[in-house]
Amino acid sequence: MDARSSRETMLRDTSSGPLSSRLPTIWHKSAPGAVRKAFRSGKDSKGWSAWTKHLAKRDEPLPLAALLPAERSPLTWGLPEGAEDRGTAGRVEEIAALGSKGGVDGSSPEPRALGWLADASGGIADAAYALEALAWGYALPGLAGRLSPEVWWDLLDHLLGVVSDAQAIPLDDQPLVHQLLAGELSLGLAHLFPEIEPCRKWARPARRALSAGLVDLLDGEGLPHARHLRLLGPLLACWTRCRALGDGSSGKEAWTEPAQTQYEWLVRHALRLRRGDGTYVFGDGRGGPRSGDLLEAALRFGGDRQDAEIAALLLPRRKKAPAPRIDARRLPEEAVHSEWAAVGVLRAGWSPAAPWLVAAYPEESVHVELHGRRELVGSGRWGLEVRRDGELLRPESCWESLLWVSDDDVDYLELEIRLEGGLRVQRHLLLAREDEFLLLADAILGDRPARLEYRGCLPLAEGVSFHPAEETREGFLMGDRRLGLVLPLALGEWRADGTGGALVETERGLELAQQAQGRSMLAPVFIDLRPGRMTRRLTWRHLTVAEALCAQPSDVAVGYRVRIGKHQWLSYRSLGPTGNRTLLGHNLTTETLVARFDRDGEVEPLVEVEPD
Repeated sequence: MDARSSRETMLRDTSSGPLSSRLPTIWHKSAPGAVRKAFRSGKDSKGWSAWTKHLAKRDEPLPLAALLPAERSPLTWGLPEGAEDRGTAGRVEEIAALGSKGGVDGSSPEPRALGWLADASGGIADAAYALEALAWGYALPGLAGRLSPEVWWDLLDHLLGVVSDAQAIPLDDQPLVHQLLAGELSLGLAHLFPEIEPCRKWARPARRALSAGLVDLLDGEGLPHARHLRLLGPLLACWTRCRALGDGSSGKEAWTEPAQTQYEWLVRHALRLRRGDGTYVFGDGRGGPRSGDLLEAALRFGGDRQDAEIAALLLPRRKKAPAPRIDARRLPEEAVHSEWAAVGVLRAGWSPAAPWLVAAYPEESVHVELHGRRELVGSGRWGLEVRRDGELLRPESCWESLLWVSDDDVDYLELEIRLEGGLRVQRHLLLAREDEFLLLADAILGDRPARLEYRGCLPLAEGVSFHPAEETREGFLMGDRRLGLVLPLALGEWRADGTGGALVETERGLELAQQAQGRSMLAPVFIDLRPGRMTRRLTWRHLTVAEALCAQPSDVAVGYRVRIGKHQWLSYRSLGPTGNRTLLGHNLTTETLVARFDRDGEVEPLVEVEPD
């Protein structure tokens, strides 16, 4: 029988009337003979008694709480956005208690079950509802002796209907709801009630749904697409619970071998993209309980030795646990870029104190999240507004990656988008690993002279603000302490110099505004992320770029020099056709150069991009 005809048969089996009306026929051969015989005799009360006794004394299958022992219910791991506001974690915990204790206060769980069924009828299948449905599903074995048979069978009927309807949920449009219902709930019912044929038959479709989720939603090396990156925590939690169910189902895996490979890669990305507070990138910061239980379980099912060493560095140690001895040089690469996923992770090291930046560029927007020294600096959309001769230019393409470089010195990502009127914007993101600074720049590239106006807005985290200097244009990003020193390189150091533009905090974030007359312009921001260096004496200069002994205008090429304390850096960008140019006596034929000055004053390139 092919997959389609098998699924159609299954749907007929689960939609041919409520279970309570066909109890003699729903049992699989694995069900105890006493249960099957009692229901076949037509005495439902006798059958119900035999069924509840069987559930109470059976050793397998193990409940979720036994497969994933934790202080809080595993359903509270990695809650999706909005679920916490709706009290989902509390309700899930209460339902779990109903299944194990008969009620938080010892009262009957039946009114609560009837109320949920009434509220769920005709409701929208969102993630919060899906988690509550899962909670009732996992609680059903323990509720059999505490609910009337009518309500118990109605609950199971409802959940089977949900599973059937979930097969039509589009994976790409609603990935989390699809995986929770078509995947986990289907697998959970098949795992918990293998004696009931309509439950048992959902095992294969569940494995197909979960395998499709892992393979289709991830990039081939475990990284979610930028559109779904904020779901990393909830998806990891769902898949980890399913992996535990697979291990506890008589050796039947929860998914295919290729899907397992994706899960193992995802575990490493979860380490890479986990914030210090236990939530994940681009989330709203309210992802439920923030213990390390989820990652510890995921490491058990999908981690290797290197993942365990990374976790030892990143995760808070248990009380009295000794500090690990780990050779960071032998750990895998911290940074990663996936063109398919439209995600780049720039990371200076695996240490929790190392700065890191995530860039996700789905379609016409770029979202960034910056961490410095264990604290979130900003997370959200990096806004872009370009006007030419007063006309706002809208995107005509999606962002695409032009270049990715990751080595011992830097992680560097270059993106491009096309705007109306033939303009292009090339966006540069560079994190210097050892030097611990971030250089962000937008190059606006045109084909004719015009009045160009630029606004770029970097998001700031809650509690982070920009404190500008009084006489000069730099400023500090401040939380409870200094998080970054920001230099708007193109504006010039002194406010009194008359250079047009501004770097200010607005309700949208840290906004850089620049204007220029010409074909092209560069809007760069230098952010020092090393706390001990931020208060040192500093200066920066717009340098002269020469070609054939002639100074070049700023719409052809620009160069800047930054000095903070004893540290100095050089940056250069060609904005037109490249040529043989000089900058501080350094000969250039490149398109982009970012370099440091060594102790002898020599230029030591960090990244150098040759023209196409």
